[in-house]
Amino acid sequence: MAHVIKIEKLTLKQMIFDQSYHSLADDLINVPLPESFKICNKRFPIPQSVDEFSKNLCYAQRLFLPRKEDNDFGAIVRTIDGYYYPIVNCKMWDDEKALHFGKNVLSCKVIELYPVAMRLIQYTSDLLENEYRLLHREPTKQEIAAGVDKLNIFSELYSLNFLRDDMKISTQEVLLTPYNEILVRFMMHKETEDFRKRYEDLLRMEAEAKSKKGIKK
Repeated sequence: MAHVIKIEKLTLKQMIFDQSYHSLADDLINVPLPESFKICNKRFPIPQSVDEFSKNLCYAQRLFLPRKEDNDFGAIVRTIDGYYYPIVNCKMWDDEKALHFGKNVLSCKVIELYPVAMRLIQYTSDLLENEYRLLHREPTKQEIAAGVDKLNIFSELYSLNFLRDDMKISTQEVLLTPYNEILVRFMMHKETEDFRKRYEDLLRMEAEAKSKKGIKK
């Protein structure tokens, strides 16, 4: 008879490699959030709001967190990596090193790991929804007809190039800039572009009105 591991002792690695534990996932996501999270034999605070979550992110983490994984286990590891790597190591963000940090996530107890990961995943989703609300602009009919959707795959590169030129710093420095500062810059750019478009529309309408008056005379 196989040895049954108590859920309080079960690690993510044990759960991944023993399919008999996979059915626990639905129950684990409903476990109450612990007061702190243990990783690398130390306990760390869990962000209590999306605002606290975003304050601890640089722009590179914002890009890292939502990337798709092949399965739920991969998503959990990426989420914990994406938030806790610089906190645990007291180092600046590094994509490659953050991925290697995942081996530490495998040793975490799932009874803590699952609710923490689900909370961080929810915060990431809230972050993206907030960005959409603040920054999204519906494309014009002309842009749609021209195939603007084909540019979506370049959106991340376009954003990095824009920020690099706007801030006059290197791409690496952009990536390490606090996320909230980057969001403000995107908001400023959007408001500026919206103002420019409104102003141009007013000038066009005034010119058309004057043209019509001239024709009537």
